[in-house]
Amino acid sequence: MLKEKREIILYIFFGGLTTLVSIGTQYLADYLGANTALATTISWICAVTFAFFVNKIFVFQNKSEKASGWFKQALGFYAARLTTYVLEMGFMLLTVEVLLWNMHLMKIIAQVFVLVGNYLLSKFWVFRKK
Repeated sequence: MLKEKREIILYIFFGGLTTLVSIGTQYLADYLGANTALATTISWICAVTFAFFVNKIFVFQNKSEKASGWFKQALGFYAARLTTYVLEMGFMLLTVEVLLWNMHLMKIIAQVFVLVGNYLLSKFWVFRKK
């Protein structure tokens, strides 16, 4: 039980940092003139890359040492994150482009759902214990 609590606390901590990476790069891309879809894509790539390394090393303490193990997990991680990316993109396009709601607020709301979905996919699919 202690290990589960530690894992969840670390996931929330690093999820918060990943969220900052995601929001920061979204806002920066928006500031530089990118449209919603491009800004969300740039944000996703930066956040997923950051999240893979901190989740593998710190949260789930996954010890695969071979390059093939890293590659397989990275591929699974990106595939899992692609699922939540598609959901986030749909949410962002609907709320920002169609409903004309505030992009910054919608990004924060989307991140809550992304955080929960990503944890479940990482724990039970990508970094699951064999």
